[in-house]
Amino acid sequence: MGLFDKDNEPKSREELEAQLAKAKAFAALTPEEMAKKMEEAQKAAQEAFDKLTPEEQARAKAEAERLMRESEQERKALLEEAQKLSGIKTPRFCPYCGTENTGGNFCPNCGAPYKTN
Repeated sequence: MGLFDKDNEPKSREELEAQLAKAKAFAALTPEEMAKKMEEAQKAAQEAFDKLTPEEQARAKAEAERLMRESEQERKALLEEAQKLSGIKTPRFCPYCGTENTGGNFCPNCGAPYKTN
């Protein structure tokens, strides 16, 4: 999804309207329907993964791990920057798992201690 195609050209109005309709339909799903869609997507991804050679699977796993590490680093950096900008001494969000601080010195989700300024 986005405003541009794979060649970085603006999408047509019809393409954007189709995308919007798809997004609206997705947003209207019930939690049960959403869970079913996720399950179907996971099954399809696993089937595609199973068709890969062992070498391709190893490369795919390594790439997924790299992307997850990068995503985690970016998330932590964004949380830290947001906490700096807000001027809060105790972090508003846990820098380890991202759970909102509900008032305390430890994360209610992962138990990590909050560092105070």
